[in-house]
Amino acid sequence: MNRSSTHRSLRSLLLSVGAVGLLFGLAFGLGLAPDASAGEAKAVAEAAEQVATGDVRGEVRLRKRWRELKDRSEIVVYLEGVPGDPPAPPEAVHRIRQHNKSFSPKVSAVVVGTTVEFPNDDKIFHNVFSMSRSMKFDLGLYKSGTSKSVVATRSGIVDIYCNIHPSMAAKVLVLENKHFAVTGEDGTFAIEGVPAGTYPVVAWQANGDAYRGEVTVSADEVTTLEIEMIAGRAAHEEHTRKDGTPYGRYR
Repeated sequence: MNRSSTHRSLRSLLLSVGAVGLLFGLAFGLGLAPDASAGEAKAVAEAAEQVATGDVRGEVRLRKRWRELKDRSEIVVYLEGVPGDPPAPPEAVHRIRQHNKSFSPKVSAVVVGTTVEFPNDDKIFHNVFSMSRSMKFDLGLYKSGTSKSVVATRSGIVDIYCNIHPSMAAKVLVLENKHFAVTGEDGTFAIEGVPAGTYPVVAWQANGDAYRGEVTVSADEVTTLEIEMIAGRAAHEEHTRKDGTPYGRYR
């Protein structure tokens, strides 16, 4: 770990410790003795977490040569190095639907441990697979009206395809923590409940270079970010079937 990263981690730790100390001081002042009930101790701990967090909101501006693009959707903005325990697997299932021989959404983000489901809304068969190192899987052939799923167990970029239809492609960014957001068409995003501190911030697009910067989050405050990016070229991805052979003529 370099010196700047050490300073950021120390600053985050001191802010969290200070918040916890303040609340425990208030607890003693209110008559919560050291033998206070587990429920009272939990309430104090939860209050500490609430005091020591802030929000990050902003907008991504996407340019292509000399003009600004109106559609700035599907850009993932996330924070790195946020302290805390690894997030528990979310109960909510992330769904990537198959309709009109296309994945929807084409770009998305999840946290490690998320179940990703692929419902087949077409009237034909599909075979969803990925050969990515972070999430290699093969769901096999399945018919219309059915669904199969896989658990994202490792962080990284996951390229997803259909073994029958070469035009079908999607990307999922699997992240280590829950502090991320995906932009809407207007480029806006909101990341809530971030522990106070200074963190690297990344804006990732499926095609093109990522933006990297730094953001300082203060407790009980909203930090505003304006991010400017250059749109990448949405080139057609050449890929093979799951067994490494080229696709046939079936479309």
